[in-house]
Amino acid sequence: MNKKILMTVLSLMVVFSMFLTACVPPAAEVPAEPEMTEAPAEPAAPVETEAPAEPVATEAPAEPMEKVFKACEVTDTGGVDDKSFNATAWKGVQDAMAELGIEGKVLESQQQTDYEKNIKAFIDEGCDLIVTVGFLLGDATKAMAEANPDQKFSIVDVDYLDLPNVLGQGFKTDQAAFLAGYLAAGMTKTGKVGTFGGIQIPTVTVFMDGYALGVAYYNEQKGTNVEVLGWDPEAQTGLFTGNFESTDDGRTMGESLMDEGADIIMPVAGPVGLGTAAAVKERGNAYIIGVDADWYLTSPDYADITLTSVMKYMDVTTLNAIKSVVDGTFEGGVTVGTLENGGVGLAPYHDLESEVPAELSAEIEALKAEIIAGKVVTAPGAEPVAAVEPTEPPAPNCSKLATAITPAAGELGSSDKPIVITFVPSGDTGKITTAGTAIAECLTEMTGLNYQIEVGTSFRASADAMGAGKAQVGFLNTFTVLLAEKMYGIVPVMAVVRNYSTNEVDPDKDLEGTKQTFYKAQFMANVDAGVSALADLKGKSFCFVDPASTSGYIIPRMILKQNGVDPDVDLSSVQNAGSHNNVAIAVYNGDCDAGVAYIDIRTDSTAKLQDTYPDILDKVKVFYDSIRIPNDGIQVVKDFPADYTNVLVEALTSLSADAGGSEMLKSLYNAVAYEKIEPTFYDEFLKLCEDAGTDLCPLPE
Repeated sequence: MNKKILMTVLSLMVVFSMFLTACVPPAAEVPAEPEMTEAPAEPAAPVETEAPAEPVATEAPAEPMEKVFKACEVTDTGGVDDKSFNATAWKGVQDAMAELGIEGKVLESQQQTDYEKNIKAFIDEGCDLIVTVGFLLGDATKAMAEANPDQKFSIVDVDYLDLPNVLGQGFKTDQAAFLAGYLAAGMTKTGKVGTFGGIQIPTVTVFMDGYALGVAYYNEQKGTNVEVLGWDPEAQTGLFTGNFESTDDGRTMGESLMDEGADIIMPVAGPVGLGTAAAVKERGNAYIIGVDADWYLTSPDYADITLTSVMKYMDVTTLNAIKSVVDGTFEGGVTVGTLENGGVGLAPYHDLESEVPAELSAEIEALKAEIIAGKVVTAPGAEPVAAVEPTEPPAPNCSKLATAITPAAGELGSSDKPIVITFVPSGDTGKITTAGTAIAECLTEMTGLNYQIEVGTSFRASADAMGAGKAQVGFLNTFTVLLAEKMYGIVPVMAVVRNYSTNEVDPDKDLEGTKQTFYKAQFMANVDAGVSALADLKGKSFCFVDPASTSGYIIPRMILKQNGVDPDVDLSSVQNAGSHNNVAIAVYNGDCDAGVAYIDIRTDSTAKLQDTYPDILDKVKVFYDSIRIPNDGIQVVKDFPADYTNVLVEALTSLSADAGGSEMLKSLYNAVAYEKIEPTFYDEFLKLCEDAGTDLCPLPE
């Protein structure tokens, strides 16, 4: 080849290689080409552009980016969109992404051989926590956890692994399913209900056990004979599709159960159950009970035939597991969701609520409390907690006093003209009536004066009864005392003494359990309402007690206005619930975003809200407490005879010092004693109220 031509070709090649080099991104590595080592000195100069001194600094930042926390989920073969336990666990990861700003990833297993493969992929990727979902992943999780002791795992639906790097998530789903079975037995029209599973494994059959035993318990209580198709909890035999994927199998199973007469069916088979739901909807003569998640929300196409769902709150346990790794508190072991801690439960009846009889709904709430107490068992072979006979309190000493009075016929206090005691409706009216009657009967024996009682229809009504002469003695709350003093001249004679109750935000926590003549109001909110401070109440719904309630209306309105919240303008809606109990219940149920009552209504031994709502402390939080408020007490009308007042005070003082008498008094407004006071007892508080301005603290007219 001509030398000139050769040199031309070589020159063109060098230029072309320079062009290619210039097009390569700086971060990529470009191998040196052999031709470049043979090229003349002049063309070799471009090689220096491959590693210039200055750009190097831009490729290696002085401070590396902080590693983002990564939570990774491995599903079973049902897939992440199964609208059941895989999806619910993934929601927990998504909640962590939103709340904690972490990264979340998921790998879906197509077959069981994918389990270890997917777990290993996440280990290699450097996930901070690997969440495996389902009983079937137990062996794979155990093997990979043992082989990788520094890798943290949490596995849903497995509670038997004892490894320091594995947190198991177990659930007493039999407890919630028991309630579903009781509900189904109470709702069936055919006398037959059904269930079936995907694969016969413990995390499936535990649902079926609870469901069948719930039906049996209903039969036992009601003398009925509702039949369960698809599962025998004693023999542990029943119907299974053999998979968690085929909706066709679910349809077939549902049609078969309906053909046998079942009009309520609970499929425990993941997506398979959606096939059953489709069959039920087509037939139009049955209901479905969902599992794991609330099917009314996750499968809205079947909302109209979803009676309820047996909830397993895997999203919450998964989120908590992630939080523990993030904050460094992670420990291996097992966390178990129960009815008591809110880890399992029944979903609302939603559109079918009107179809569920109120009596049946109340029975289910009561049954929930019995299960939590261990009095009703929900698993085959379990024994109920032995009943403990309640200790009867000693009888009050109602012996006649030496100073007892014998009124003449027709005089106040005689049998034909008894002294009327009015009680404000501060709690359950039935309980107030029972306790008040017992106190009146005891006072009659001790004082020689005849007493009878009435419970006002409102706080104001009790004050008006004294003003009109229809009642001579009042057990009035603080502000009703101020009202009655101002309007009718009533005279305070005793104040209630209580064991001081406190809460999580109270600066007087150190006084808990001590005897005090004051209390406080507490502002509380549903945990899902987004309320953590008084300012957050703007635009929220709110529950007061009664316009004459001190801690449930008057003082709270004063506090709200002083803190820039006008209760007449800034709240989206306002309800007067009628009692402190009702406020707490309304906030618990979400009927009001927030509300106010006395401290601490949630745990008050007289209100006993925890008996019916054992998770009330989890669902209702306190975020603000009032100033100290003088306790309620006992008052008499202005013309009440002095000797009548003296013997009444003596009797109540005696009862306060007596063990049985103290118990009797405690049953009314949770008072442990009554203490004699001067008529000026409330004056300082009244002045404080008046100093705040009449627009902030109006006395009800």
